[in-house]
Amino acid sequence: MMLKLNAFTKHIKIATQEAGFTVTKQEGTLLHIVLHDQTMRCDLAPLYRAYQNAPERLDDIVQSHLAALKHTLATTPPPTEKEAANSLLPLLQQRQWLQQNDKRGVLPLATRPFTANILVSYVFDMPGYRAYVNIDMMSRMTHVPGTSFEDIHNYALQNLRRRTSVNSYQTHGIGDKTMVFCETDDGYAATRILLPELLDAWHGRIPGNMLLGIPNRDLVLAFSDRHPAKTAVIRQIRRDCQRHKHPLFPSLLVWEEGLIKESQPVH
Repeated sequence: MMLKLNAFTKHIKIATQEAGFTVTKQEGTLLHIVLHDQTMRCDLAPLYRAYQNAPERLDDIVQSHLAALKHTLATTPPPTEKEAANSLLPLLQQRQWLQQNDKRGVLPLATRPFTANILVSYVFDMPGYRAYVNIDMMSRMTHVPGTSFEDIHNYALQNLRRRTSVNSYQTHGIGDKTMVFCETDDGYAATRILLPELLDAWHGRIPGNMLLGIPNRDLVLAFSDRHPAKTAVIRQIRRDCQRHKHPLFPSLLVWEEGLIKESQPVH
């Protein structure tokens, strides 16, 4: 009898743990596996497709998965201090998501408030994996003399600036119809609204009050409160938030005098 996706994922998870690897959590087909004291994201979807094509080779597929993990462990050295520092980035999260994460029995993540429903978390974004900064890690970083949480936050923002350029976003339309899109595959599109100079530049192109939509991690859009398609855009933001695997906020944010606040939803 062929295993369904959830059963297959559970089977791989148990085999991974029995092989001595630590699995911190599971998100759909993603397993978060600790390698070199950092957490790597392992997507089991390709393995499941291979299993569907040859269900009789389940044991071979499991062994192939474990062999890949062992190879990664043997060939990927832990990051140097400089590499880790340069990979530190901020990442927006739903407050609800973080509350659910805290219930899993792992150390709470280090966060800072942003809006009523959104927090800023921090990650080490290394090639092949992303490791969240928990409160214990943050405590060790801020234990260095002269280093505060604010210093760590600003350092992460500076790293994000280095990954941001005019090629990170596009502008369409003129006048009240002007709209700025920032849509990336790196997971940090929405997080770029933490860069005030970027929002200043966008506001210089957008008349009236500037509204922001961050339906998910990979998209942020900015437009005028006088945009003729405002209502339709709001509805699309709500749909995009519901459908994406990393949702953020289903309504609008308002940028006023350098500050961002949540807008009342439009039904």
